Order: sequence, then C-alpha cells, then structure tokens
Amino acid sequence: MITTNKDRLLKIAVMGEIVHPAGRKYYSTKWDGTPKISLGMDGMKYDVRIGDPVFRWASADHVEPGVSLINKNESYELAFGILSCIGNEAVVVNGEAKGAKGYVTGKHTNILAYFNKADIEKMVIGDKIQIKVWGVGLEIQGFDEVKVQKIDPNLLESIVNGIPGKKLVVPVTKELPAYIMGSGLGHMPIAEYVDYDIQTTCPEAINELHLDELRLGDIVALKDQYCAYGRGYMKGATTIGVIIHGASDIAGHGPGVNPILTTLNNDIETQIDKRANIAYYLGIRKDS
Repeated sequence: MITTNKDRLLKIAVMGEIVHPAGRKYYSTKWDGTPKISLGMDGMKYDVRIGDPVFRWASADHVEPGVSLINKNESYELAFGILSCIGNEAVVVNGEAKGAKGYVTGKHTNILAYFNKADIEKMVIGDKIQIKVWGVGLEIQGFDEVKVQKIDPNLLESIVNGIPGKKLVVPVTKELPAYIMGSGLGHMPIAEYVDYDIQTTCPEAINELHLDELRLGDIVALKDQYCAYGRGYMKGATTIGVIIHGASDIAGHGPGVNPILTTLNNDIETQIDKRANIAYYLGIRKDS
C-alpha cells in the first residue's frame, strides 16, 4: 500500500452542466483526405461507456463516453476543468435524475463523467451536475520525484502499490513508445487541464502496437514522456495515463490520455494487466 497526504487535501464542490453537441457546416477531413461527418463529442452517449473499445463506433471521432460537462462561465470553467480529478464523485442536482451518482472519468474539451444507463435515460441536456473535487496537491510519501496529477486519492490507492525508497508498482494494459504521441504535445495549457493523443492515423502503427485493443478507461504507460509541466519527450521518463476518449482518423490525433503519474527517474515499475482499467477499480464494470 502507498501512503499519501490525502488527509491534508481540500475537498470542495464545482458545478457543470451537460453540454449540447456542436454542429458543423462542413465535413471533417481524415488523414487520407476522405471527408466525413464526425460525432461523439459533447452531450450524452447512451451506448458508450468506460470499458468500451476506443474503436468500433461508426462515423465517431474523439468519442467521449458517458456524459460531457462544461461550466458556461469562462472563469468557472477553468476551475471546473483543472480541479476535477478522475474518480471524483459526481452528483446530479436537478431534473428527473436528481440524486444520481457517478464518477469523473477524464478531462477533454469537457469534463467527462460516468453514470449508469438508467440514470442517463432520465437526464436531459442542461442538467446540472456537482462534482466533489479532491486530489489537487496529492503526493505519494517516499516518492518526491513522482508528480501526481488529476486523480482521486482513493482511486490512486486502489491502483498503485509501492515501497518507499524503491518503486511504485503500477498495472497497465500497454506500454507505448514516445513516437506514437501526437496532438497536445508541448506546453499548451497545464497538463491538468487537457489531454493529449495516442496517434491512430497510421494503420501500420495500429497493427504493430495493437492499438485496436485499447479501451476507454485503460491505464497505460507512456515511455520517454514527461508531463509534469506540459507534455513532451524526455529519454528515460515515464508517464502513466488514463485513456479518456476514443480513436480518431484526423491526422496526428487518436485516443486521449490524461496523465496521472509522471517521473524523470526510475521510480515506476509497470506490470501488464489486461484488467488495468478505471472501470474495474471504480467497480463500474465487472467485465473490465
């Protein structure tokens, strides 16, 4: 078991609402020049949830599982996006689904949240959801060089094991090389606010790395990637992240990753485990 400073972390509330899907007057252009109508971002997805494949969905691009949330006030939206952590509790506060509880599953352009199917059937666009944010400032004792990002302390403790002065042991479904990372590389906003993408626009790389096996919610290791103050290449670094949205055929894009652990040192030991998915650790799905 790891020991953290969770007893000293602030736990506060932020509020968002279900955002309506945005339309376009033009087609998206795939990496090979083929036009398509893309969908899957924003709104509510009745049939896509954490634990499902990143590929599979017809005409989809960057598909966001479950419910997509924003705060329409620009200043509040910054707090909503930065402070919300994967695994935080989310509660519907109005409408027919009032009282329904779920979990934050990632930050894309929206905060993404899981709710069970019966509760989503009762929701409408515009319903308000309050998140009990907890995790900003989280540290693992004995591992000062490992930066923890955007994860609920209880979820982190259920995933990671470690011995101070030795290594953190983290289950992952895959270890991925630095060259496969695409959109979102560089400083941009802080790493807690946005994801970055595993490229799924090269058929040969998809086959070589078996990227078609990835699922929403998978925990993965990104080799030679350091994401403490941006996202970029650093030889010998390791980043652990969660897959938060689906695949893409737009050049340089693909399944999105929210970093949760990153280090320049040899502090993390990964173990391949096909169950390494937040749906399993949150008890959302028994088949994950």
